[in-house]
Amino acid sequence: MKPIEKIVQTLILNGTLTEQPGLFYGKTGIAIYFFHYARLTGNVIFQDYAMDLLEEIREQITVAESARYDTGIAGIGVGYEYLLQNGFIEAESSDLFDDFDARMHRAAMYEPYPDLSLQEGLTGWGHYFINRIQGSGRKIFKLHEALKHIAKELALRIERNAVPVIDQPDVYRFFRDLITLSDFTKKYADSFKQCRQWKCIRKPELSKLFPYLNDLQRLYVCQDYFKMDLSEEIEKEWGIWKEMDNNQQAEMGLLNGYAGEAMLQLASLNQIDSSWMNLL
Repeated sequence: MKPIEKIVQTLILNGTLTEQPGLFYGKTGIAIYFFHYARLTGNVIFQDYAMDLLEEIREQITVAESARYDTGIAGIGVGYEYLLQNGFIEAESSDLFDDFDARMHRAAMYEPYPDLSLQEGLTGWGHYFINRIQGSGRKIFKLHEALKHIAKELALRIERNAVPVIDQPDVYRFFRDLITLSDFTKKYADSFKQCRQWKCIRKPELSKLFPYLNDLQRLYVCQDYFKMDLSEEIEKEWGIWKEMDNNQQAEMGLLNGYAGEAMLQLASLNQIDSSWMNLL
């Protein structure tokens, strides 16, 4: 485990050089870390750096940007909503949502989805709309329209037994979040119930779920979504993680890069909670 000061130095030197704007691997995830670090240290320099990253994202993305969650507009938009709801940015700083919402609405209503995954496909698009409706976009009609369209398509796939096993955890996760929205609870309770009958959900093999996450992130996500007590496993994994040597690490982002490692360090010191992992 690297000292936090070295990670911060690495991120400052490389954050603005990172070409990818997205949540998992790029500037959005790095900005999230620096907003947290600025609040923790009280140092406005880190907040200014995070704001610079957001400005670069604004200038970099176009209306043709991918709708993907890991690298595209869906994840960037969820990252912005997270920052807004946690008081890191003001509402007037988030006017880019108009463009985000228009891009994601077009994807949901008119574009073919590549698969059902969170990273690339339909549940990632759905995750965008759920987060927006839970936050500052709760009264925007086109967000509800797009989410209804996605939920209907996924419910049909469930009824037809047409959800690939590899995508079942992400589809389960989508409906688990969807039914927390009052307008969707009753209509999609049966779909969620059907998801719970899948073998990978009834008898989850944790190591095979959400393979893009590292072991520690996976435990936190599974504890939340499966309502399992994984405290012993998490404590053990913290011990392993703190002894790891990540000197060969090259990524900067939130998923498995320096920003993610730095967020884990803050969480390990109880300086932030683990809710940020639900972004992944």
